[in-house]
Amino acid sequence: MIRLLLFLIVFAVNAIGALPSGAHEGRPIYVEVNETEEGIFALQWKIPPVLTQSEIPTIAMVGELCAPTAPPAPPSFVGRRLYRCENGTRPSQINLTYVGANPVLSTLVLFRGLDGENYNFLAPPSDRSIELPAKPDFKTVVQTYGAGGFTHILDGYDHLLFVFCLMLLVGDVRRILWAVTGFTIGHSITLGMTALSGISLAPDFVEPLIAFSIVLLAAEKRAGRKDALAIKYPVALASCFGLLHGFGFGGALAEIGLPYNFKLQALAFFNLGVEAGQILFIICVLIAAKIGQLVVHAVTKTPSYDLPLKLAVNFAGLVAGYWTIERVVSVWV
Repeated sequence: MIRLLLFLIVFAVNAIGALPSGAHEGRPIYVEVNETEEGIFALQWKIPPVLTQSEIPTIAMVGELCAPTAPPAPPSFVGRRLYRCENGTRPSQINLTYVGANPVLSTLVLFRGLDGENYNFLAPPSDRSIELPAKPDFKTVVQTYGAGGFTHILDGYDHLLFVFCLMLLVGDVRRILWAVTGFTIGHSITLGMTALSGISLAPDFVEPLIAFSIVLLAAEKRAGRKDALAIKYPVALASCFGLLHGFGFGGALAEIGLPYNFKLQALAFFNLGVEAGQILFIICVLIAAKIGQLVVHAVTKTPSYDLPLKLAVNFAGLVAGYWTIERVVSVWV
């Protein structure tokens, strides 16, 4: 028994170390095109540090009668290059050339013309040749920002772990739906505040609190008190925590940027994408829980599921505690 416990402890520590801390690396590749003077276009880029030096793409503009004014430099995380276009032509597209595969990074493009034409748009990871100019239309906004919200929540291990602990604490499906609705309302408010008006909290403050909110839920479930706030007021508590988590979502969306002419639409579909991913996660957890119940009942011939629940709660609290400490320490290091 002691050997088994030691094995489980070592396994848990190794698993925690292998997990990302949950703070989202949601930043896309940033590409800016400025028409500095008639026929001269400056291409600038910034690549997030999630890539290694060997993985970063070569970024270039192409267009009829357009050519760079200097030989290409080696790929770099930050760079700038000038292009001259003859006879009033403009660059037609931006090409991203990867040595290997694109590790699922979107590309945010900002275009500024001398005639006052300004716009930005988000290109999905599959686009390696991005057309210019490419003012975003409603269909593009739906696809890119809806998919962006969906993938963001599924990559957000801290948000998913919070929802998981909320489900364990609240209990039955009906109360779970009400609690998740409150969480949705809360994070939608602060997501909108951050994305539209720039009202936000510093990530160094928000990220440790998000992790600590999971610790609190796990502790409440572990204590098993019938008068716990999450038991008595699940919607109110989930809404308050949702306000906090919304700053995390909003920070990621602010880094991606909103298209000038479709800000509200992009915000709405990013939020819908988040909700779609959240609902998918809840469905998967409920299905897995049902299968687990059937397996436990078949093996033990008893409807008791206390041990699996305790293990799940303890592991969630352990992971969230590790994230909390890691994020607090990272602020001071």
